[in-house]
Amino acid sequence: MAVFATYCQVCGLPVQQDHYVPAEVGDYFHIWRGDGGDACDPIVAFGGEHGWLRDALGLRIDGDALLMPTVSGIVHDGDLEGQGGPLFSADLFDGEGDDRMALHAACWRLAGEPASWAPLAHLRDLPEAEDRYRQQLFDFESFVGDGHGWMLVDPESETPDGLRNQRRILALVEAAAE
Repeated sequence: MAVFATYCQVCGLPVQQDHYVPAEVGDYFHIWRGDGGDACDPIVAFGGEHGWLRDALGLRIDGDALLMPTVSGIVHDGDLEGQGGPLFSADLFDGEGDDRMALHAACWRLAGEPASWAPLAHLRDLPEAEDRYRQQLFDFESFVGDGHGWMLVDPESETPDGLRNQRRILALVEAAAE
């Protein structure tokens, strides 16, 4: 099984909290997934203000009225998993033409809850500011260590960091539309 991150096509951050944690012994890593079966503690102390990172959805790419606009769940290794199991595999492709863009539910709401990707198609590339942290799994430890922890705070919260993150995401949506 491949291990890799999936990123929100609006804000560029991962749509999961999965990350590597160095093992206490040896030269290998654990993967913290936050699913209750972890063999380690997270390297970053995730709290309630970080839950939005795991609230993922797949937004349909085209305007096909027969498809549900969004499907939601939790992402691990490119699979969007709903309550009944995997919904989409390999970064939200189902192999049957119902391919989706990965988004945080909060970013989708901040972008106006479009029924398909078409109104957001101007967002062609992930924001470059986070490129150095986008690895096989997101490097949360370096990201927070470099002072970007505020970007991990729920952009729909009324906290100073949440409002700052909201402004960042809205600026990405608005700047790309120009």
